[in-house]
Formats: sequence, structure tokens, C-alpha cells
Amino acid sequence: MKRVKQQGTEKRSSILPTGLFSAGDFGSSYSPASAMLTPPQIGVRVGDSMGDVVNAVKGVGFYVDQIGFGAPSTGLTSGMDLKPLGVNYFIKTGAQCSNGAEMWNYMEGIPNGDALGSKMKTVMTDMGLPELKGLGPGMIEDAKHALDPAPLMNSLFGSGYPECKQVTLEVGDAYKRIKDPDTGDYWISDPETAKNTGNGFFQTRWVQNTNEKGQPVNLTREQWINTEKTYNEDGTPKTAVSAFVGHMTRPSSMIVIGVLCLIAYGTLRRR
Repeated sequence: MKRVKQQGTEKRSSILPTGLFSAGDFGSSYSPASAMLTPPQIGVRVGDSMGDVVNAVKGVGFYVDQIGFGAPSTGLTSGMDLKPLGVNYFIKTGAQCSNGAEMWNYMEGIPNGDALGSKMKTVMTDMGLPELKGLGPGMIEDAKHALDPAPLMNSLFGSGYPECKQVTLEVGDAYKRIKDPDTGDYWISDPETAKNTGNGFFQTRWVQNTNEKGQPVNLTREQWINTEKTYNEDGTPKTAVSAFVGHMTRPSSMIVIGVLCLIAYGTLRRR
């Protein structure tokens, strides 16, 4: 069942989806606990040989680095398949862009290493250590984003009629995957639209436009309505035929056509 969107303060039915939920409706199904490599996957096995002991010690170092850095930090873990946990994906906002496309929001679930600020990132680099992209710093980043009042203030004081821009951004986890290797469940919505470039998957979506200060760009209701809807809801451009039909069904176009018809009819009657 097709959901009905609500723009601004218009009185419409609920904007919540009434059909089956997807990864783009309420977030991704990605679980860091499930995505973390298990001891056997990193070479740790039960045994009494010296090699088994060394691998066990390296396994401890692996999980310490997984929590703190999200990358090898010493010679002990060097060469191990260790990357930050998390997933980047697009989530639906429930709003519609002025051009007719559905608006999305890009969620950066992979830590970017700024949990303790840009100065600490520089210090870590100067010390020859990787950036803080482990589970611990990632939780701090999530808390910072959750406490950021900007999105809430925009939703409260914004017009509800966004102007959008098209972006192409990487989706999936740091291992360049977009689905759970064990269950096969996708972590992103519309996986068929994700393009594999050979260096990760990328999706193209419409997100809210921002000005030079990074502030979201909103329109008035009149501006939003008068903007030509040249894109379908799924973000694909309308064909020339459908765009023409859409233009002809606008109230202003109908009035103009009606006036022209009356003039033409009057001209023919005089003849």
C-alpha cells in the first residue's frame, strides 16, 4: 500500500509506511556484534603448541584494537584483517523534495575518528597510531550525533518543504559489503540500485540541500508547489511525456488552456 506523505503542517494521514518495512524506513539491520570476526576467523584455536599460544595472544591484541582503534596498532596485529565496525546507509525522511523525488538522509555508521576532536586525530597521527575508529570511540561519536540539536531544531523551525541536491555516496561496511555474509540480509535499502565500483558500493540519492554555512535550505509552501516536479518519487527523472502531462495538469496551465480555447472559439464564430 502506497504511503501518503505529509509536508509541513498540512493535515494528511500518517507519514508512517503501511507496507513492509525496509532498511531505509527505520535504519539498518546491521549488528556490530554479528559483524565482528570470531576467534576462529582470526586464527585462534584451542591447542597446546607454541603457535596456538602466539595466535591466542594476537587474538587478544586484535580485540583490543577492535575496541580502541578499528585498525592494527602494533606489530602484534599488523597484517590482520582488522577494520572499523559500522555501516553507512541512506534512510528515508518521509519528506518529498521540491522536484518530486523522495528525500533521504545519509547515515555514517562507520566511525570517522573525531570522537575526541580534530586535535586528538592529529596527535594520534604524530604518534604513529591509527585514528580512533574502534567500538569505544564509535559509541562516543554516536552519542555526540544523538545530542546534536541541529536536526531537531530544523524539524521544528523548518518549513517542511525542502530543496534537495543529488549525491552519490558509499554504502555498506568497511569491508565493502552491503549484506550480512551469514544471513544474506541486506544492510541497505534498494540494494539493486547500489553500484559496485570495485572499491565499494555507491548509491545515488536526493538529500536536503545546504547553503555555504552548511544550513539546510527550505522553501515556502508556494515555492515548493510552484517548483516543477521533474523527478519521480524514486528519484529517477520523468520522461518527456510524463513531464508534459504533469505540466498540463497544473491549475495554472489548465486556466491558460481554457482561455486560449475560448479565444479560438470566439475567433471561429466571427468567421
